[in-house]
Amino acid sequence: MEINTNMETKYSIPSEIKCAIDGKCPRCRTGNMFAAPLLSFKSQRMYERCPACDLKFEKEPGYFYVAMYVSYALSVAELVTACVLTYFISGNLESPWLYVFVALAVTLLMAPFNNRYSRIILLYWMTPMFKFNPKIYERVKEEGF
Repeated sequence: MEINTNMETKYSIPSEIKCAIDGKCPRCRTGNMFAAPLLSFKSQRMYERCPACDLKFEKEPGYFYVAMYVSYALSVAELVTACVLTYFISGNLESPWLYVFVALAVTLLMAPFNNRYSRIILLYWMTPMFKFNPKIYERVKEEGF
C-alpha cells in the first residue's frame, strides 16, 4: 500500500507556533480565540466557539481549571527569572522587601499573559483532540474567512 506524501494544497499552512502566539484556533488556525488583543484594556474574554470552524473551546464544564496549573508553572518560571535578575542587577541579597516588590510587580504585570497563554498551551499541546485539521483549514479558507 503506497501512501501519497506529496500532497498539494492551494494554501500555505500556517505555523503552529505562530498561530499559538497569535491566539488562533488550534483546529483551523484561522479564527481568533480571544475577543481582544493581549495588550488592550478591554476584557480578556475568550470566545465560546471558534468564529471560523465552530470548535467549542471548553469541551466540558471546568475544562479550563487545568489551565490554572499551567499558569502556575508559568508564574513560577517568571518569578524565579525576575528574582535572579534582580539579584544580578542590584547585588542586594539582604533586603527581602526588594524581592517582595519585584515578585508582586511581575505577578501583576504578567497576569494577562499567563491567563491567555495558559489556555493556549492547554488547547494546543495538552489536548490531543484539538489537533490541526488541514481539511477544515481548507474549507474555512474557501469560505473566505
